[in-house]
Amino acid sequence: MLNAMEETTAALAAVSSEPTGVARVGAQPTAVRTVLPAALVALGRDYPGLELSVSELDPIAEPAALLDRRLDVGLLHDYDVVPAVADAMLESVALLDETVYLAVAVDAPISTLAHTRDTEWILATPGTLCHEAALRVCRAAGFTPRARHHIDDFDAVLAQVAADQGVALVPQLAAGSKHPVRLIAVPTRRRTRIGYRRGAAAHPAVMAVVAALRASASAFVRD
Repeated sequence: MLNAMEETTAALAAVSSEPTGVARVGAQPTAVRTVLPAALVALGRDYPGLELSVSELDPIAEPAALLDRRLDVGLLHDYDVVPAVADAMLESVALLDETVYLAVAVDAPISTLAHTRDTEWILATPGTLCHEAALRVCRAAGFTPRARHHIDDFDAVLAQVAADQGVALVPQLAAGSKHPVRLIAVPTRRRTRIGYRRGAAAHPAVMAVVAALRASASAFVRD
């Protein structure tokens, strides 16, 4: 029934000649800094009747925000080591597929993940997706990381790595930092999908936001 309601809402909205109304978008800090700005500019230029509202959320909180209608579109993440749990009430389309790197100080005598067994780590806040991914990557390599700091913003993480305060995992989208660090690819990838409620794919505002995000993301991650 809820899916049918979304489809009806999308069909009614499609009667308008262009997307209008409020579109609430959720994203994690890295995407807010990189992918979102160009997408928001394009949407504001092409659809002046569309009122955009962005909320910064950890990816782990976005499915619930979509389901309780606090968001209309959200960027959903998973890692090879932390696969997404399917939700029958949500749909999504692919946005990014990123290499994940071990970030170390430029002069650190580290060339593999295994070399960090006795090294101090900079981890995300416990309970976040990035924290869980780091734990699982390290455990797969045979050790549990020793946390020295807990920091969620990747730019701040890389500043601490550059200052030789520990090592950290960072996704490709966050790796283009001004901070001098050395990046070593690790055997996992991060995937980002654009999520929305099932039945809303044909809503003009959702379609417009999805298209703008995909166009913007194409400039950031290339293998």
